[in-house]
Amino acid sequence: MDLVEKDDCEAIRGFIAKYSKFEIEIGSGNGHFLVNYARRNPECGFIGIEAKKKRALKIHCKIKNAQLENVIVFHGSAESLLDLLQPCSCDALHVYFPDPWPKTKHRRRRFMKKETLELFDSLLKPHGKVYFASDVFDYYLQVKLLGILSPVFNISSEMIPEDMGTSLFLQRTVAAGKKTHWIVLEKEK
Repeated sequence: MDLVEKDDCEAIRGFIAKYSKFEIEIGSGNGHFLVNYARRNPECGFIGIEAKKKRALKIHCKIKNAQLENVIVFHGSAESLLDLLQPCSCDALHVYFPDPWPKTKHRRRRFMKKETLELFDSLLKPHGKVYFASDVFDYYLQVKLLGILSPVFNISSEMIPEDMGTSLFLQRTVAAGKKTHWIVLEKEK
């Protein structure tokens, strides 16, 4: 059951129920971070969300090859999975290099916005964390401002997990000479 489609609510809930600690990566890409992070944290359950079918299948193969039981990939939109989850069920959310929608007129399409942070608040357990990274400084500033203005989240001094370095997108960003901007938001209670 490494690949789950959006209609399989029972499989998702059953998977989550097996773990006392549970984390989600939104936009798992080719699955480099997700598979490495899950391998290093076998006591935790992980769901990777990927909207593109080809990428979701690639992650599915990586999970099978690594023989990991604590991770599944969800093929569908982040919103469709997050709407299925119970309140206060998640320990951490990872959002690395989301589509930046760099044109001013398109910024309203960005995934990280006030409404998303409010949804994250409802899903995260007390002291749950949102890990965010982008190579677009403006997007990083937007998320930082959301954190500053939030009555629920604080900006944490914690670092992004070292496994993020295995992300193919991060490797391409570094190879292109771009800087990565990251932030960790922690839910107060």
